[in-house]
Formats: sequence, C-alpha cells, structure tokens
Amino acid sequence: MREPTGACPHCGLPSDYQSVRYPRALCHACILRATDTTGRRVGLSNESMSGGFIAFHRDDDSRCEQVTNEGRVLIDGVEYRAGEAHMGGCVVQPAA
Repeated sequence: MREPTGACPHCGLPSDYQSVRYPRALCHACILRATDTTGRRVGLSNESMSGGFIAFHRDDDSRCEQVTNEGRVLIDGVEYRAGEAHMGGCVVQPAA
C-alpha cells in the first residue's frame, strides 16, 4: 500500500484526507469542485449514521443517481472515483 504523500494528486496542495488506507485522497478544495458527468456540481455524504454513500446536486439538493450508483465524478474535467470511506465519511481518489 502506498504511503500518504500529504499532497492532493489533483492540485498538489496539502490534503487532510490522506491516510495509509487512502494515500491518494483528494483535498477538500478539489472535492468541492466535483461534478457529475453532465457538469452539475455534486456534494457527497453518508446516507445515514450507519453509513452508505449518497451524492446530491448542489443546486437543488436532489439525489444524483449517476454519482450515487457509479461513484464517477469529474473535477476540472478529470475523472475520479467517489465513495464511502472506511468508518464513515466520503473519499475521492483517482479512477486508475
């Protein structure tokens, strides 16, 4: 497993989300720019206190089925994978 570098793999700025489990996690600023594949901004969340992953459209808070089901998000046109993190929260990582 890769060790965390402390730098976001998208922008190179420090990432608070990186850990041994998620060494390539994106930073908060990049995650805030996430969109679905049609370009609508999305937010990421746990579905309930017991977990589950859900994405919602930031413009109207409607559920984003595409991201919720596939986990594919775009950040500045680059594809990443979003999902539920171990022990809660959400994480976004490079697709490859």
